[in-house]
Amino acid sequence: MTKGAAQPVFKSVSPFELYYQLTFMSAMASAGLTRSRMFLVAATTSSPAATYFAAINTLVTEFRYDYPEACRRIGSQAKSENMKTFLLRLSDTLRSGESIPDYLAREAGVQADDYQNGYERSIESLKQWTDAFSSIVISVALIVIIQVITSMVYSTDLTTMGGLILTGLVMACFGAWIILRSVPKEQMVGSPTKGSVEQRRAWNLLRMVVPAIVVVAVLLYVIGVDLGYILIAAGIALFPVGLIAARSDGKIQKKDVEFATFLRSTGGMATSSGTTLKQALTKIDLTSFPTLEDDINRLSKRLQALVEPEICWQKFGQETGSKLISDVIDIFYGAVKMGGEPERVGYLCSLFTAKAVQLRAKRRLVSGTFTGLTTVMQGVVAGLMVFVLSIVQNFAALIATLLPADTDALSNQASMSLGMAQFTASDLQFLASITVFMILALALVSAAAIIFCSGGYKVKVAMYAGLLISLSGIALVLVPPAVANMLKQ
Repeated sequence: MTKGAAQPVFKSVSPFELYYQLTFMSAMASAGLTRSRMFLVAATTSSPAATYFAAINTLVTEFRYDYPEACRRIGSQAKSENMKTFLLRLSDTLRSGESIPDYLAREAGVQADDYQNGYERSIESLKQWTDAFSSIVISVALIVIIQVITSMVYSTDLTTMGGLILTGLVMACFGAWIILRSVPKEQMVGSPTKGSVEQRRAWNLLRMVVPAIVVVAVLLYVIGVDLGYILIAAGIALFPVGLIAARSDGKIQKKDVEFATFLRSTGGMATSSGTTLKQALTKIDLTSFPTLEDDINRLSKRLQALVEPEICWQKFGQETGSKLISDVIDIFYGAVKMGGEPERVGYLCSLFTAKAVQLRAKRRLVSGTFTGLTTVMQGVVAGLMVFVLSIVQNFAALIATLLPADTDALSNQASMSLGMAQFTASDLQFLASITVFMILALALVSAAAIIFCSGGYKVKVAMYAGLLISLSGIALVLVPPAVANMLKQ
């Protein structure tokens, strides 16, 4: 910027955000907007790229720069390399007098390829890190198992054992965090308070059910109910909330798929029949969009009732629950409203939607495999940890009957002294506590890793957490009696 002017705050622009910006601009440019109007409209999007166009407008209106020079000056300050090269190319295009709509459409296609390549690289990285997370969980379980077995033979300091357990927990959390960093950065759903009926229902249930589960679980534990049954009940209570969210997420995925076709159909109908979008909605066959049909009917009724069209289209996007639909519908209606040809605008918007949907399908393939593996692994790990703990407890009980010891003296020791004949009740309680703690911690971390990998509506975590907690509770209920019967034979 010019000396003395306030420096704008430029943010990094991801390939997806730049692709969205270019789709927006190419759709708006198809309406035949003037250059100044084009740049003013480009600064109104929700993308971080809009900041750059706002700065360009400031240079032009307040400091009398021409648009090519303003694009060059702002492009040289861009933090994102993709944004920098785009603005510099745009500067050259404006100087050469090339058709802006054609240039923007071509740049949108180039950026679509860049977005696809980056997304696929993220998916490949995600595959590697999901495998690494599985290995980390197994390693953490082995840490606990080895600690429990070692305490049977050697005297183990409480601080050392606690440090190793904490290290294992940090490792598991680090694995989940790496998955979060590896996934493609995208927002699939809108606000839970303004989305679809299922989204709002799941969100409201989650806020009511979680505090109730905590209170009831504490009361059950205080009155002496077995912890395994408490965990099973807590998991069963959580699962339906997450299931509602997961079904809502599945509907959103189907709506995204149908939305690309809906845009082409509506735009084509409006252009071929020479009618408005409101009239085109009454002529298209809605049976081609079974998941979107209710939303489209609601939109059409509002338009026929003479509600403000901009509000109708905005509510349509919000009530589908899809962030993609909500963003693209603004482009579609805004460009048509400014005079763009509906068929051309619908085609450009459908390309953007279809590209995002196709890439997200690849992500779901990876996350589906990871979800199944993590669920089975949690059940196996919980069973193994409880199995080893039960063997130690049964062994301690057998030793206590054969070699009575002065338990009062042992209980006053500062460190664990779990030699062959020196188990105490406090020692066994500590071992049981760290085992249960790690089982629950791994269940919650694994549920978070699954939701990070799959993306979508975050309330789905209740379903995965409920399932994994229930598996942990089943292990605590079934494994100890099985071990006791095995040792009696």
